[in-house]
Amino acid sequence: MDLPTAWNLDDKSTYLSVDSSGLRVNYEGSGESGEAGAIRANNPIPPYCKLFYFEVDIIDEGKDKWIGIGFCEKEVDLNRMPGN
Repeated sequence: MDLPTAWNLDDKSTYLSVDSSGLRVNYEGSGESGEAGAIRANNPIPPYCKLFYFEVDIIDEGKDKWIGIGFCEKEVDLNRMPGN
């Protein structure tokens, strides 16, 4: 069973960078209205997994403090906030 263990370096917004460990993400966009970045994990949570735990540490919430954490389908635009 392949579980999510890091961020997917090839499945992310153009506004994001990921360190070599695959565990730290930085937003590098301008922060202008409508500009957002999302990233997917290296593996999806399996549908038969009844409970899945993960943690996220916010190191810098940014000037306007707009952060969204969520789950999405493969087809979702990663240059938008989750759910938009």
